[in-house]
Amino acid sequence: MTAVNLLKEAKVPLKITLINSGGPLVRGIAYNTYSSAHLLNVPSGNMSAFPDDMEHFTNWLQSKTEYSSYQKDLLAKTFMPRNLYGEYLCSIWNTLLAEKKDDIELTVIDDYVIDAALTDDSTVKIILKKGPPLIANYIVMATGNSLPRNPPIANMDYYSSPGYFQNPWNINSVSNLKSVGDILIIGNGLTMVDTVIGLMEHGFKNKIYSVSTNGFGILPHRNFGVTYNGLVKELQAQFELRKLVSLVNKHIKKVRKLGISAGPVIDSLRPYSHKIWQAFTLEEKKQFLSKFRHMWGVARHRLPVFIYDIIEKLRIKGQLEIYRGKLVDISAKGNDAVVTFYNAKKRCNETLTVQRVINCTGPETSIYKTPNPLLRKLAEKKIISSDPLELGINTDVSTYNILTPDGKKSPVFYTLGTNLKGLLWETIAVPELRVQCQQLARTLLQVCRQDS
Repeated sequence: MTAVNLLKEAKVPLKITLINSGGPLVRGIAYNTYSSAHLLNVPSGNMSAFPDDMEHFTNWLQSKTEYSSYQKDLLAKTFMPRNLYGEYLCSIWNTLLAEKKDDIELTVIDDYVIDAALTDDSTVKIILKKGPPLIANYIVMATGNSLPRNPPIANMDYYSSPGYFQNPWNINSVSNLKSVGDILIIGNGLTMVDTVIGLMEHGFKNKIYSVSTNGFGILPHRNFGVTYNGLVKELQAQFELRKLVSLVNKHIKKVRKLGISAGPVIDSLRPYSHKIWQAFTLEEKKQFLSKFRHMWGVARHRLPVFIYDIIEKLRIKGQLEIYRGKLVDISAKGNDAVVTFYNAKKRCNETLTVQRVINCTGPETSIYKTPNPLLRKLAEKKIISSDPLELGINTDVSTYNILTPDGKKSPVFYTLGTNLKGLLWETIAVPELRVQCQQLARTLLQVCRQDS
């Protein structure tokens, strides 16, 4: 989408090279899933790829035969399949290609960037995994999500076992199942839900266990379409974590008297989340991560009701069993795995035997621990550095210039999205990404005009 915005708004000749393993239309993890039952968790009315055309996605939906008979305001309140949203992004790309100006040269390379270095003339030398090096004036690192981190256990060698799946978004994690044997999922968030749905679609009939430090905490969109502005009216210009938590709790209690869930209260904070997060002190941010991160995630990342009902029915039936606890060890036993975990409710260790273990703990955010070789090497060479919370890359979020370890703006390295998590917190969903892509494209175009 950064490239799309460059193509849309360029007023000077440009040479754009897009490097992505698999080509431009792989769609990424979120919108190229192995299941049509994997849904967006943001309603369609807020899923436009363009911040200045909020009906773009719903208009696109209405242009498709299967949705043309539905009224737009109804479509705006639905949760569409994520694969369909991937199709939408592909259509945007293809439309822009057809309209591309003659003075813009666009090259798409099916490869993987493994390193980059500044040259003597202040350009960037980009090292590819397969192809020859490239030279660029500016580089945008839109690297997306990394694989989850392997949780610490006594026997870390287990993670090389064929029964372990570090990538829960790969169809192999839920397919080629044995007819006997149970499955352990590490983690209990939206990725766990997607994995359970995938296992059901592949005919899995045995038991699914989930172990997470917080236990079950997934909520549905109970009061969908309800808006609430009482909290926003009381927000102060200066935000303090303690006062904000007290204020949020006050308004949650208020709406619950009307039978309304906390969702609309939390949703009302969304437009202010960046200001709030940036106003917190470093200590307040650390306190939020240690004490309130899980509660915020539960309230923010809710499920469409009928997907929630599927999960609840599996729990009631006993096919899905969720433990609050922590992994202690995993060891291979033939084709199975013996899992030892601490059961926080019983306050003792327990053991499970399963046919496979799937990691659904969420993407790795540290640039020092990520499996992405580009980020690791740039960190080693001190071209980039971590934000203070080690949740991404230290960046000037007003221009998206990456900051060097001494705090200076890099004139050539830019980033957005997941890499800004420590600086913006809310930065991985379409409502934030569409703004970042447009703003970054405009920043780059302004720099190009100055240089031309």
